[in-house]
Amino acid sequence: MVKPERRTKGDLLAAAAIAIVVAAVASLIWWTSDARATISRPAAIPAPNPTPAREVPATLTQLWTAASPATTAPLVISGTIATGNGRRVDGRDPATGQSRWSYSRDADLCGLSWIYRYAVAVYKDDRGCGQVSTLDGSNGRRGAARSSYADPRVRLTSDGMTVLSTGDTRLELWRSDMVRMLAYGETDARVKPSSRGLHSGCRLISAAASSSAVSVLESCKSQADLRLVLLRPGKEDDEPAQHAVSEPGVKADSGARVVAVRENNTAVYVPLPQPRVDVLDETGTVVSTTLLPKPPSPAAVASLAGNSVTWWTGDSVLVFDATSLAPRYTIAAGDTTAPLGPGAMMAGKLLVPVTGAIGVYDQISGANERYIPVNRAPGSQQPGVPVVPAVSGSHVYEQRGDTVVALG
Repeated sequence: MVKPERRTKGDLLAAAAIAIVVAAVASLIWWTSDARATISRPAAIPAPNPTPAREVPATLTQLWTAASPATTAPLVISGTIATGNGRRVDGRDPATGQSRWSYSRDADLCGLSWIYRYAVAVYKDDRGCGQVSTLDGSNGRRGAARSSYADPRVRLTSDGMTVLSTGDTRLELWRSDMVRMLAYGETDARVKPSSRGLHSGCRLISAAASSSAVSVLESCKSQADLRLVLLRPGKEDDEPAQHAVSEPGVKADSGARVVAVRENNTAVYVPLPQPRVDVLDETGTVVSTTLLPKPPSPAAVASLAGNSVTWWTGDSVLVFDATSLAPRYTIAAGDTTAPLGPGAMMAGKLLVPVTGAIGVYDQISGANERYIPVNRAPGSQQPGVPVVPAVSGSHVYEQRGDTVVALG
């Protein structure tokens, strides 16, 4: 080995100092990184996909419960039930509720949703609820991720192909690789003269999305009434195509909301002059109207159930065609039972949680076929809070407030 031409004591001290600085910087980067703040425990063996039920069971009993305030509906993903509580996401065995995999970060969960075979976990940092991680539902291994500015609180919805994140001032639509398809509302970096972010003072009241469209009701200081904005992805993700529809006399506190978006059609609840659900096409033209006997509950919620969209209004369920959103029928309250939430599909039947049972209905006509008794313990169902169902194999899952309950 060739000896160095010059190596003094000062050289050695300088080299040592550089090494210490590099090590310190590397340690600091690691200490403040997401990797150090993340605990990922994937499953050793992927979960098997459940076999679809061939018929609706005659009886259902409670199998297990799990706290999941980060979800608004049971998340059935690749043979597991994903739950979110505090800072942790668990992929649970559908039959036992035991955690098969888990993922947590040194930050609070803003919400948990899903897309294709992935759970979508949204965490909060100093820029809002914009730290997003995807987790393979079968084993918990990490997939695509993203990071962006967001509101301090967001609501997540998914049609299985895209995820919509909506806050008070901005929304984003993400595809499966977590690339942003569309952004609307306030932005922190207003670099484009044509950017929507230049228009301030608007609050997003309600929004819903399909894989190709977003519809949002917004309230702006410069306008007395709400307006419905129909959005489509444009050449740039932050410059979507827009078509605004005015809602004369409808105020921000009126209870108006977007019920559902399917393909290019939008169902929106409007309270004036009479409570109703209007279905609009992509041009903003009303193509159908369903009158309601009274305003819906503030907690009204919609679900996609097979080839139907079901909307729980508080004491009844309106059923719409999943493609056109054309109204089909209504499941109303009876003498002793009333719907407690929207519907889910099992073995070609529509299941709807009702008082003391799960109702089984013909999906075409809405005719009731029978009731499956369900013992919902006192306190497990909060007044005015919907019971949202989901199905995996021969099991039924209910989101009751902050808790997921398995029935089988």
